[in-house]
Amino acid sequence: MIPYTTEPRPETGVTNVTLGIWLFLASEVMLFGAFFSAYALLRFSAPEWPDALSLLDFNYAAVNTLVLIVMTIVSWQARRVPIAAARRLLLVASALALTFLVIKSIEYSAEIGRGMVPSVNTFLATYFTLTGLHALHVAGGMIANLWTLAGAGNVPQAMTRGRMHALALYWTFVDLVWLLILVFVYVV
Repeated sequence: MIPYTTEPRPETGVTNVTLGIWLFLASEVMLFGAFFSAYALLRFSAPEWPDALSLLDFNYAAVNTLVLIVMTIVSWQARRVPIAAARRLLLVASALALTFLVIKSIEYSAEIGRGMVPSVNTFLATYFTLTGLHALHVAGGMIANLWTLAGAGNVPQAMTRGRMHALALYWTFVDLVWLLILVFVYVV
C-alpha cells in the first residue's frame, strides 16, 4: 500500500497525489488519442464527410466552451484561497460542470429530435462517441469535486490542497480535450 503523504517524494520531487494524477492523465491521453485517431482515420478515408457546422448548432458548443474555461479557472483559484473559500469555489465549479452537462443534454435532445442519431452516418457516430465520452469525464470530474468538497473538513488541509491541485490538472485536461473536439469535430 502506498501511503498518502503530502510531502514530495525524494525519488520524483512530487507528492503521491501529483504523480498519481499525471499517470492517470497519461492514460486518458492514450484513451482520447485512440478515439481521435479513429476519428481521423474514418474521416479521411470517407469519400464524403458532412459539414459539421451545417449539421450541429455551434452556439451550444461555444457556450459550453466558455463554461468549461470558467470552471477550470475557478478550480485553479480554489487552490490559492483559504479552505472555506475553496469549498465555495468547488461548489461553483461543480455547478458549472452540471451546467455543461445540461447544455450538452439540450444539444443532444435537439439533434436527436431532428433525426440526427449515431446510426445515420459515421460522422454522427463519431460525434456522439467523442462528445459522450467527454461528457462522462465532465460528470466524473463533478463527482470528484463533490468528493473533495465533502472531505475538505474531514482530512488534513494539505490533503485537501493536494486533491484540489489534482482537480485543477484534471479540469485543464478536460478543457484541452474539449478544445480538440471543438476544432476537429465542430469546425474543421
